[in-house]
Amino acid sequence: MFEEEKQKIANWLLNPDHPESLSLEEAEERLRTLSLWKVYEEIEVPLFPILKDMSATGIRLDHSRLASLAKELKDEIAKETKEIFALAGGEFNLNSPKQVADILFTNLGLKPLKKNSKSGTSSTDYETLVSLKAAHPIVEHLLKSRELIKIEGTYVSKLLSAPERIHAVFNQMGAATGRFSSHDPNMQNIPPVVKQVFIPSDGFTFVSLDYSQIELRLIASLSGDETMIAAFKKGIDIHRLTASKIFKIPLQEVDDRMRGMAKTLNFGIIYGMGSVAFSKQAGVTRKEAEAFIKEYFKNFSAIKNYEEDIVMQALQVGYTENIHGRKRFLPDLASRNSFLANNARRAAINMPVQSLGADVIKLAMIKFWEKYHANSSVKLLLSIHDELLFEIKDSKIDLVIPDLIKIMESVLSLSVPLKVDVAKGKRWSDLS
Repeated sequence: MFEEEKQKIANWLLNPDHPESLSLEEAEERLRTLSLWKVYEEIEVPLFPILKDMSATGIRLDHSRLASLAKELKDEIAKETKEIFALAGGEFNLNSPKQVADILFTNLGLKPLKKNSKSGTSSTDYETLVSLKAAHPIVEHLLKSRELIKIEGTYVSKLLSAPERIHAVFNQMGAATGRFSSHDPNMQNIPPVVKQVFIPSDGFTFVSLDYSQIELRLIASLSGDETMIAAFKKGIDIHRLTASKIFKIPLQEVDDRMRGMAKTLNFGIIYGMGSVAFSKQAGVTRKEAEAFIKEYFKNFSAIKNYEEDIVMQALQVGYTENIHGRKRFLPDLASRNSFLANNARRAAINMPVQSLGADVIKLAMIKFWEKYHANSSVKLLLSIHDELLFEIKDSKIDLVIPDLIKIMESVLSLSVPLKVDVAKGKRWSDLS
């Protein structure tokens, strides 16, 4: 089994989207040639026993609270359904896009955003409903109903038949960037309301260690942007600083709305977000979005130069890579199809940052394992994006937490210090 997993990892590293059928020896030789050997040997392979242990340990369910939550959700769904029917003037099938469209666009006279390309019926997807929220109160209830039904059906109803501990399967090949995924169940996307049903073992406490703004810290370091590096070193709120730059006002005059727009822009830039996407997310006009992005790159010019260089290099060699040599091949960069080319461009910009973030969390897990794998007082339960979730014996918490912080913050040397936020509680929901 161990050799099979090594084979999968080797082939996946060579081509994340379409793993090649090579022998392990051929794959390892190719990895050396492509400078991926460090990623394979020092990051991916050492994770095998860690993920196996995480899966075996599992995470504990509070079935009593789960049963109560199931009833609460059913009651809420019934309440929302009753409200929707009252506003619609009669009952209809909430699961029928055609009937929902008839109610919204024929009976109530709302303006559809777009047509469903297959059926020709006016779309009632999430994007459309969000755009219609201010048009009629029924829309808010439809959105709430769909959210509740998804939570109840996707998570709660399935957990009701689960054992006392959930033993998810973790996949270190879950994404082309190297991020984890998990299944049976997917622990990466547990809704906040469902987190209340997960509890630690008796005599233990949940402890979350979450990297703070890791991708912004990484892009500041990778690009060498002096303005952003200085802000992180001084502990200045990076979103407030960005807002003061793009709105051209002092830090103390930045309000929550401005900071929120700056936060959207900061994280959007990492993903290669353009003016159209920013205008939608920030609720501004396309012209305003273009002006904000222009001002952003004026103040953080090293980031703009870094991203342009990344795309240019990827066009030349056909792939982009992070500082450890982890690669993602992007043949669509040279496509004549603008949609495919733009998607590949965004992937080229984001991959070196997001994949390095994935490497950081994996390296932290390896460092933790080297010191604590034989210690029954500390158990690593989950890896969720930039966060590690532990259960730690109550009597050891004050001793262990500072050491875990030290491990996670020192795992990689950068121009910008890594920072970890800590939370603890007797339910997973207490950590939010």
